[in-house]
Amino acid sequence: MNRKLLATLGVILIFIISFIYITASGISQLSNETILFLFLDETRGDQGTVEVASIALFKDAHLQGSLIKVSPLSSTEALKSQGVYLSDTLVKSSSLAEGLQNAQDIVETTAQMKVDRVVLINAVALKSVIDAVHPIPVDIYVTPQVLDRRFSFPINTSVTGQQAEQCIRGQFYPGVTDETLLSMPEDYLWEVKADIINSVTQTLFDFSAYTPEEQKSLAHVSVEQFRSDLIYVHHRNTVLTLVYHLPESVAKYIVNFAVRRIA
Repeated sequence: MNRKLLATLGVILIFIISFIYITASGISQLSNETILFLFLDETRGDQGTVEVASIALFKDAHLQGSLIKVSPLSSTEALKSQGVYLSDTLVKSSSLAEGLQNAQDIVETTAQMKVDRVVLINAVALKSVIDAVHPIPVDIYVTPQVLDRRFSFPINTSVTGQQAEQCIRGQFYPGVTDETLLSMPEDYLWEVKADIINSVTQTLFDFSAYTPEEQKSLAHVSVEQFRSDLIYVHHRNTVLTLVYHLPESVAKYIVNFAVRRIA
């Protein structure tokens, strides 16, 4: 074996080791962050309105407790004086970056906690991700405050991708049958919407509940939505940048590896 071939193999080996290290480091970083998920109705305005805002605390790639819901009607004093609220900050901002920063400021002020990363998820993207696995079971007890009235009732149902999309858009609330509640204006039903979407999202993050084939399907669909900007991550780290720009087959392998590792 000549020196030129040895040198080539050495470079390839270094590249592979570096790639594995970067991928593992990037996954590890994402596995220990506080992430703000903004679920959008993209039919309203250029970027869409924020219909559900949820904070997820991850440690060692596992969700710590329930997602924390933040009202889309919240704002900071400065932004409120400009007529900007969390729900419409993306629509009213001059750029996506400004809208995301405003959203992060509002949530950090309201929830009194630091957010490491912001993720936008369009309603159609959530539908696709749910469809990749199966209808998601929801078994929760909710106590939403709507105007001056407190409601209390269980939600026990299975949520399909289409139903989750309709829920974000305020068209259908799976498992909710109280006609008085459903007659209320959509803006005041944000807690009901958030409780349902948060429960669905929390179950989606339990990768151990899926078969290897479902894990693969979930990973592949997530990559497709991410590369189509239907799932948008603000301030991508190295591994997310690789997933976005590398050939799709390689990107799917990376995400499938991450899902299997977490599960």
